[in-house]
Formats: sequence, C-alpha cells, structure tokens
Amino acid sequence: MRGNLLVGAMLTLTFVAGCTSPVKRVGGDAGPAGSPSASASPPSPSASSAPAPGSAAPTTRSATPGAPATRTSGPAAPVSEIRRTNWPNAVIRGLKFCGESDDSVVFRNGSNGLDIPCRILPNGARPVYAEFIGEEPANAPSTEDALVLVELGNPDAARRQALVPIQLSYDGRERYARPIILGDNSSPSGDRVMTFVSYRVVGETVQATVRKLDGGTETRRWRMVDFAGNWERY
Repeated sequence: MRGNLLVGAMLTLTFVAGCTSPVKRVGGDAGPAGSPSASASPPSPSASSAPAPGSAAPTTRSATPGAPATRTSGPAAPVSEIRRTNWPNAVIRGLKFCGESDDSVVFRNGSNGLDIPCRILPNGARPVYAEFIGEEPANAPSTEDALVLVELGNPDAARRQALVPIQLSYDGRERYARPIILGDNSSPSGDRVMTFVSYRVVGETVQATVRKLDGGTETRRWRMVDFAGNWERY
C-alpha cells in the first residue's frame, strides 16, 4: 500500500512539472497609474514586448521514466543601464515640470520633498522601456530609453500628471528628461484630476489610456514633431 502511494506521488509530480509552461513577461506598458484598481491595456503587436530580464526558463522532463523533473536555465539576459535605475531615488536633470530652480530633481522615496511635491511613479505606476528617442550624435550607440509618470501637487489638492521621456547621457551616468507629455489641468477646486491609467511606446509614438475629469476614459496618442523631441497629440 505504501509503495503504491509513493509511485502515485512521483507520477503526479512528473505530470505537473511536464505541463508547466514558461512565464512570459512583456514590457512596453505601464500601470496602474492614478487608480490602484486600474489595469494596463494589452500591448499591440507593434508595441515593445521583449521578455523582461529574469523571465522563467522552460521546464523540461527527464527522459528517464519516473525520474524527477529537472529545470534548465539559460544565460541571464543583459540588463540595460536605464533598467538599473532606482526610480524612487533617481536624480533627473532638466525636469522643469517639477518647478525647481535647480537643474536636477533629486527624488527620495519617490518624492522631491518640497511643500508642493513632485512624485515619480505614483500609485503603483511602472516605467516603460524602449528605444524611441533619437540619439545625438547620429552615430552614437543606440540605448534604451524610459517613459515614467510624474505627478506635481499634494494628493489632497490640485495636482497634475505628466509622462516624462528619460534618456541616458552619452557616458550612461546621468538621466535627462526630454520634452514631456502634459496631462490636463485639474478642476479649479482640485477635487478632480486627469490621470494616466496606462501608457506604452509603439514605435516612436506614445499611446495612453487616460481618466478624464468627468470620470470617463479615452485613448490618446502622441508623436514627436521635431528633432528637439516635442510632442503633438494626433
């Protein structure tokens, strides 16, 4: 009886391991932003969707009947420098949206700590990584860029959100803000705020689902209009 139980347990383990499929993590979308219950919209085929570093390797079964399942792991995928950024404690140059007089905005635990704070990736938002900002000079090595959500203002008062493209310096040590995609103004009393629910990079364009002041949602799209990196909605 005990021998039958052991054989049954081994067969059950082998079946479960053999049917396990690899976990596929896709990038290119971010959210929720502004509403913890909101979910990111599914990426389109043209959106950035490379498997994230650390994705699970496939599970394989041993060729020997009854032998325990084994897990093989491939070489670790290289992590780009921009993905190493500690966003809650990042230093970003040229981020004028935060209203600081200094050239750099220094975040600590997700905020710059001013009376009217600027917060990076609020409410569980996540960065998007893709190559969508032109490199200068043109023969510079191509590197990944980031798109992050930033919010200016106190949670219980008028505030405004913006999507901020971030580009590495040529030496890879500094992070620069490029022209931003600005959200709508809040209501005069500050009780209603437009938020970016989800956002993604598709080619060289940005697509986002936003929650408007009236509570409704809509999809918005932006594209670059000049070499300076300014955006227009289309």
